[in-house]
Amino acid sequence: MRIPEDKIEDVRAATDILSVVQGYVALKRRGQNYFGLCPFHSDTAPSFAVNPARQIFRCFGCGRGGNVFGFVMEVERISFVEAVRMLAERAGIELPAVSASERDTVSESEELVRANGMARDFFHKQLMESQSPGAIEARRYLAERGYGKTVIEHFLLGYAPDSWDSLVQFAKQAGLAPSILTQAGLLKEGKEKNRPYDAFRHRVMFPIRNLAGRVIAFGGRRLREEEEAKYINSPETAVYRKGRELFGLWEARQDIRTRDEAILVEGYTDCLSLVMAGVTITVASLGTALTEQQARLLKRFTDKVFILYDGDNAGLSAARRAIDVLIAAGAKPRVIVLPGTEDPDSFVRKNGGDAIWQLRETAFSPVDFQLHLAKRNQVPPADAARELVNTAVLIASPVEQDIFLREISARTAVSADALRRELSRVRVPGQIPEEKSARTTWPPKGTLTALTRVLVRRTDLRPVIFEKWSPQNIADAKLAELLNVLYEEWQSNAIKEPEKLLDRFPDSPLREFLAGCLYETEDEEDEERGLEIDRRTALDCLRGLEADGLRVEIAELKQKLVASPNEPQLLRELQNLMRREKNLRIHGQDI
Repeated sequence: MRIPEDKIEDVRAATDILSVVQGYVALKRRGQNYFGLCPFHSDTAPSFAVNPARQIFRCFGCGRGGNVFGFVMEVERISFVEAVRMLAERAGIELPAVSASERDTVSESEELVRANGMARDFFHKQLMESQSPGAIEARRYLAERGYGKTVIEHFLLGYAPDSWDSLVQFAKQAGLAPSILTQAGLLKEGKEKNRPYDAFRHRVMFPIRNLAGRVIAFGGRRLREEEEAKYINSPETAVYRKGRELFGLWEARQDIRTRDEAILVEGYTDCLSLVMAGVTITVASLGTALTEQQARLLKRFTDKVFILYDGDNAGLSAARRAIDVLIAAGAKPRVIVLPGTEDPDSFVRKNGGDAIWQLRETAFSPVDFQLHLAKRNQVPPADAARELVNTAVLIASPVEQDIFLREISARTAVSADALRRELSRVRVPGQIPEEKSARTTWPPKGTLTALTRVLVRRTDLRPVIFEKWSPQNIADAKLAELLNVLYEEWQSNAIKEPEKLLDRFPDSPLREFLAGCLYETEDEEDEERGLEIDRRTALDCLRGLEADGLRVEIAELKQKLVASPNEPQLLRELQNLMRREKNLRIHGQDI
C-alpha cells in the first residue's frame, strides 16, 4: 500500500513534531532542543530530545530517533504507512482510500483501532440519540451520578444496547469483518459456527483511549444490578495492554502538564466524578493494581502524583503498594486519605471538587502514610520504620534516599545510622528488563561507518568524497544501501535535505542511525569549524579505506608468493603496495 510522495510531504509540512510528541511526553526547553523522559525505556533523568528546527527526535539513553513518522511508529507500534495515515487524519489531510486489494496489507493493530473506533461511534450514538428503554435508562443512570453532556462528550461515553446482535449488524454495514471485532473483544463466538454475538449488552460504555486519542478498548458498567459482573472489560490485544494504559490520561494530559501534578484513582466512575467536579487532573489505573509501566507513563507528564483510593482497608493497602510502584518509577507520591470508608466517587458527589483540593493540601507523605497505617493497625514504630526502609531502597538518587531515611528517623526516633545499616541488608527487587534489540549491535564500528555519518549530515561534502570514491563491495548490507542512495542522489544532481532520508529509511536501526548523525551537529557553535572538522574526518576515512584495500591486496599477494616464491614481478608488486600502505598510514598522503 503506497502513499504518493507529495501527500507524505503535505502531511509532514502540516505536522509539528513538538506538538505531536508533547501529546505523549512533558518537554522542557533547553537551548535548541526540548527534553523529557523517554517513552521507550525506563528513563529517570530526561534523556529524550526533540529538535523542532530539524523536526527530529533522539533519545541519548536508548538510542531511538527519527522524524515525526518514526516517533509515531515507535510509540504506537504501527507501520510507516499507518503512521502517515494517522498524522494525516490529525492534520485533516485526505489520503487515497485503502482499496480492497490492499486491505490484506493493513496491520492487525490498525484493523483493531478501526474496529474500536467504529464501536465507539456506535455506542455513543446509541447513548445520545436512541429512544429505546435501555438508552433512556443509561442516560438516567449518568444523570443521577451528575455526569453532564460536557463530560459525556469529552470522554465519548456510550451505551451498548440490550441486544445480542446490534453491533454485529452495524459492523456488517460498516464493512468490518466479524473476526476482527471478535479479536477486539467486541463480539463473542456463538455456539453456532459463524454466528457471533455482542459481548457488551445493556451497559454504559467507557472508551479507553491511548495517548494518540485513539480508542483501543472499552469498559462496560452493568445497568442490571442482578448481573454478576459489575464491570466487563475488553481483553488484551495487539493495541491494548491493561497494565500499560491509564484511563483519562489522554483527556487530562494538558491540565496535568500545566499544573505539574496528577491525582490517581482506581476506577472509571471515580475518575469521571472528579473531572465532573472540576478536578481535571485525574486518571485511573483501570481498576487494577498500579503497574510499573503505568507509573512510568504518568511520570512522563509529572512526578507529583496524589493517590486517592477508597478509604477502607483494601483501598489503603492498595495505596501503600502504589507508593512503592511510583517511587520505583522516579515519582514523588503523596496520599489523600478519605474519611471513613468513602470512595472518591461518593465523596466528591457529596462534598464537591473543592473538598478534594482541600484534602490535597493535607496529603500524607509516604513516611507519614506508613505511620498512619501503623497506628491504625497497632503496628510498632520499629516495624513501620523497617517497612519504610524497603521503600527507601527503591529511590534511585542517593541524595533523595538519604533525605527519605532522615524523615523516617525524625518520625520514628530510629537513628539514621540504624536505618542505613538496615538498608544495606535489603536487596533491590528485580526490575523489568529493558528491551534487547539489534540497536546495540549496529552499525559496525570502523572507518566506513564514520565516513557514512559525515556523508549523511554534510550534503556539501558529498561531491568532494564521491568524486574520489564510490561505494562498491561493501560488506554491511544496511550501510551499502544507505551509501548507494547518497551516491545516486549525487550522481543525479538531486541531493535532498538530510532529514528526508528518514522517510526513505523509516525502520530501525537505520532510522536511529540517521537521527544520531543529524543530532551530532546540533551542539556546534562554530558551523565553519564543524564543517572543516568533518571534511578532514571524511578525507582521513578515505585514506583509511584505501589503506584497508591495500592491506587486502598485500595479503593476497603474500598468498601467491607462498605458491611462487621466486616470481620477481610479484615481489615488485608487493613492495610497491607495502610502500603505498606505509605512506598512507604514516604520512597521510593526499587523495
